[in-house]
Amino acid sequence: MLRFFPILLLLLWECRPIPQTEIYRFDNIIITKYPTSAPPAFPQSFFPEKATFLHSSEFKTSHIHTKEAYILIESEEKLAMIKNRIEARAAQGDWKLIEKTEKNGETSYLLEGFIKKSLSIIVSESGSDTNYLRFYFRKHSSY
Repeated sequence: MLRFFPILLLLLWECRPIPQTEIYRFDNIIITKYPTSAPPAFPQSFFPEKATFLHSSEFKTSHIHTKEAYILIESEEKLAMIKNRIEARAAQGDWKLIEKTEKNGETSYLLEGFIKKSLSIIVSESGSDTNYLRFYFRKHSSY
């Protein structure tokens, strides 16, 4: 019986449920649970290499222009690597780091982009090996 225990554990691990994508649309608002990709307004280069998208929402002024967007990401990447990626990416020039704040286990970044765009990133430590990132995008102009 004990020799079958590792095989049983392996089978149970492989049979765990995979979260299904759920999409809800309300006129110009799209809410997605377990999205397969991030809304296109976000610069993907800020994201950790191995990331799980948990939740996203997007408000569009038309079918192609995003006014506001949000995404919650889970990553097992080390916190220091996540912070280094964000700061190195901000140093490239197209997103200017305006403010960085560290408080209560969270690090928040406020960035400003071209054509009146802003991006907020909040990196949260959890007690386990998982870190959470929240991205907020807003376009302040109508063009």
